[in-house]
Amino acid sequence: MRGVRKLAAASTGYCAAVFASHYLLPEGQLGGALVLCIIVLLSAFLMHGNMRLRIVIFAVAAALGFSHYAVNAGLTIERCEPFEGSKMQLSARVTDYPDERSGFTLLYVKITDESVPNVNATMFCYSDELPNLRPGDEITFTAKLRSASERYGEETDTNISKGVYLCGSVEGNVEKTGLWRASFVYFPKYIGHALHTEIGKVFPDDTSHFMKALLAGYKGDYYNDDRLYCAMNIAGLAHVVAVSGMHVAFLVGVLQIVMGKTRRAGIICILLVWIFVVMVGMPLSAVRAGVMMSMILLAPVLGRINDRPTTLSFALALILLANPFAAGSVALQLSFGAVAGMFLFASPIYAAIDGKLNLPRLLAPIGNYISATLASSLSVTVFTVPLLAVHFGYVTLLAPVMNILCLWAISVLFTGGFIICALGLISAPAASFFANILSYLVRYIALVVEDAVKLPYAAVYTENRYVPVWIAASYAAFALYAVIKRKKPKLTVLAPTAVCVILLIGVFSLTARDARNDDGTIGIMNVGNGQCIAVTQGGSAVVIDCGSHGVIGNAGNMLSSYLHAHGHDTVDCLVLTHLHKDHASGVVRLLNLMSVKTLVLPDNAQDTSSDGMLEGILAAASTNGTRIVYITQDTNITAGEISLAVYESSELGQRSESGIMLTASVGEYDMLVTGDVEKTVERELVKKHELEGTELLIVPHHGSKYSTSTALLSETQPQTAVISTGYNTYGHPTQETLELLRKYGAEIMRTDEQGRIVIHISAGG
Repeated sequence: MRGVRKLAAASTGYCAAVFASHYLLPEGQLGGALVLCIIVLLSAFLMHGNMRLRIVIFAVAAALGFSHYAVNAGLTIERCEPFEGSKMQLSARVTDYPDERSGFTLLYVKITDESVPNVNATMFCYSDELPNLRPGDEITFTAKLRSASERYGEETDTNISKGVYLCGSVEGNVEKTGLWRASFVYFPKYIGHALHTEIGKVFPDDTSHFMKALLAGYKGDYYNDDRLYCAMNIAGLAHVVAVSGMHVAFLVGVLQIVMGKTRRAGIICILLVWIFVVMVGMPLSAVRAGVMMSMILLAPVLGRINDRPTTLSFALALILLANPFAAGSVALQLSFGAVAGMFLFASPIYAAIDGKLNLPRLLAPIGNYISATLASSLSVTVFTVPLLAVHFGYVTLLAPVMNILCLWAISVLFTGGFIICALGLISAPAASFFANILSYLVRYIALVVEDAVKLPYAAVYTENRYVPVWIAASYAAFALYAVIKRKKPKLTVLAPTAVCVILLIGVFSLTARDARNDDGTIGIMNVGNGQCIAVTQGGSAVVIDCGSHGVIGNAGNMLSSYLHAHGHDTVDCLVLTHLHKDHASGVVRLLNLMSVKTLVLPDNAQDTSSDGMLEGILAAASTNGTRIVYITQDTNITAGEISLAVYESSELGQRSESGIMLTASVGEYDMLVTGDVEKTVERELVKKHELEGTELLIVPHHGSKYSTSTALLSETQPQTAVISTGYNTYGHPTQETLELLRKYGAEIMRTDEQGRIVIHISAGG
């Protein structure tokens, strides 16, 4: 700890303890953690001078961190547990504007009822008759409560990391009872809402969603533009619409140009920065940036030198003091990891790149921009790659180039967008005129990223068995570089970078070889009580259904990561048995993430489509150049060595689930998929088609008692029966179905117990 400031030692100790409590410390083991702190404290007395003092500070701060986390868990999460499943009439205060989604509205409230802990909560409201609500309004309603730390039976940090400890479904109407006396606290929220509204007025429909996310932190409309959303993520530009340090730096830069860099101007900048952070909803990345920028601006006012490690660690400590469960936030981890990487590596990378360009004097500004952008992008990568790999299943390779091509446009949009919105208060026509001009930059960004993500190897998907080795070897190369650099100063950071690139080429080569040599694989994704199946052989890939229900995540994302990781960037054929959400909710996402040659739909697709799903799928297919085939009769389809016998079943049953059934064959190995058909249709299927010798049965309707008839099992005699199921309220799979499968000697496999199920087929089946 030599050279580490006392405040940094305290902040680091506290933060380390909070993260350890969240991810490593078993529940109720506070005593053991405090004993460890005491041991570290006592060991300090073996040291001398400043080292002893800093270890003491670290140990005491760590003890406070462990204790603070435990106390907060008791005051929030544990206090809320008794109310799970309760139906109660509640009083609450609205803390943000209602968020309208498809079919429901999210209400963000702080419960003020005496019978329930005074905590933040998110309520799902399905009523069409909500009163006009804004932050500060007092309301009453009846709701059925549930824990915010759990979703679909899985633990999640999404809510508690934001300080939300209860969720619930509103039953009946919401009644507005008055306005909170201190409603002026929400003034920044009012400004943010006004900005959001103004953006919608002056910017065209095709660009307003992007500008709302960029300027006001409102992402509802941006998420609905699935194609752009996916492209921005894969291109490594998701951070530009996640209000963060870049936006705060832009804001401070503009303010300092206007007001100068005096101490008084610095204080005003701090005030305006925090109004902006609150206005955009206080995302953790923006809070981090606000704290750090405040410390940087305050340093000359207080006569202190700004110290980067101290600033970074103290900013993290302040956030965790306010909410220790923020340690589970992916956004927080990525934000601090990115800044740490920039602090450590941006300068040497910039020096290495800038020294090699040697551009003419007139082009020097362009060279500086390229060098600075590359340096920041590559340095950010150092600490964020493992986090991206763990949380998202891929690492983008396009980020450095995309940042060079787009960041200049983002800076213009950010500054110009605010100016145009201010102009809109004076002259709406003038604001609309300039907004239309500025919108060409948004379209430029969309064009660049949507074309770029189509390039082969735009990202590295980490489910690949070679990728963890690549990541470990890359970090080892940089560590070795750091050691050798001391003895050989002329060695540049480009050397370990070259090693990383060479190893990456090896990863792609080995993955392509494995794909070519694949004799056949069937992957049944873990998508909850939904269905998503991938069949691959050699370079061919067929997908059957792509929907999820009762699981955190989108089936399209899961399937895309799985296929990309195993060397497939194209789906030859996507077959949808029917268009219910649990079988088709991820199709649009898959169409936007991968090239799908042919989409096969049942002839009665319109009848089985829920919530306008068919329209969205057809639009995405048209945009991405996917051919549509409707099945009106039994059809055979071939993709490489994969053959499909597709059975048209809409005439066989009366239920809307009847659509497509099929047998997928790889060599001599046969898999039968029947979607959600019921026993009546199964019996007709057995009469009409030869199904004897089916090795694998995807159990119909997730194990429902209304499916999986004795007629089907006696005919197929499957060796293996896979049930794609997860969290549900239907009782799937039923005990009746399980016993029947055992009776016929099938080996039962379940995605809710075993996760993703992958069956490898040997040559010849």
